[in-house]
Amino acid sequence: MNVQHDFARMITTERSFFSSSSVWWASGLGLVAVLLAGLWWSSRPDADTREQSAASGQGARLGAGAGGASAVQFGPGGAVSTWVAPTVLPDGRPSDFSPEDWAALKSAMAKTANPESELKRVVAYLRFQKSFEQWQNLRESSDLARRQQLAASLVDQLPERLRQGEVTMGEALMLASALWTDLEPNEDKRKVRLEEVQAVLASAAPQPDAAQQAREAAQQAEYKRREAAIVLEYQSRPESQRDQAWLEGQLDTARRAVYGAN
Repeated sequence: MNVQHDFARMITTERSFFSSSSVWWASGLGLVAVLLAGLWWSSRPDADTREQSAASGQGARLGAGAGGASAVQFGPGGAVSTWVAPTVLPDGRPSDFSPEDWAALKSAMAKTANPESELKRVVAYLRFQKSFEQWQNLRESSDLARRQQLAASLVDQLPERLRQGEVTMGEALMLASALWTDLEPNEDKRKVRLEEVQAVLASAAPQPDAAQQAREAAQQAEYKRREAAIVLEYQSRPESQRDQAWLEGQLDTARRAVYGAN
């Protein structure tokens, strides 16, 4: 599916997760996390199961939901499926991280302004990535139940990933459309669900602060003022003296003066 391929390329690059908004890391720390993610993805597939079993009933839940579970709740249809977060081992390490990876990740997060909150955010995002890759790898599988479980978990996490600036609105909507193709085969019902998803995502999307909005409004007003003056001067000239290249050059100069070279 092209949607899956495109999103896979987006989600596995060093994107705004590492570089945008208020508390993102320096590029070096972002690279550390990417490398850690690679180590985690390639860890022994049976190790997680053994550790989770051994740690059953121990510790708190670390991950998507406050109660250790996450479910698709968009609209009146209720939960489609649930995903239970890995347990926390006696040493404080989540059961789905190796000791080496967890130590390296904690060390990297210790250099951020809010180590504890950033650690939780990164863990949640890495799990989101891993779930996405597992879901994508099951596209040719006959295990429809597992694929739907992963799809439901991913849909449920999308608002928070968007809120954190780790995916864009366009990416979130694109992925939601692909996921609901798995979850709801009826096209009419799926359309309703996607409309519900879009509304939830719209409310979760980061909003620009008041100062930024004021700056943008002032820039737009200033550019419109300059544009009007340039066009008026162009139109006031005799038709034989109207130079389209001059007009375009003046408008470009005005744009650069107001918005900068970029």
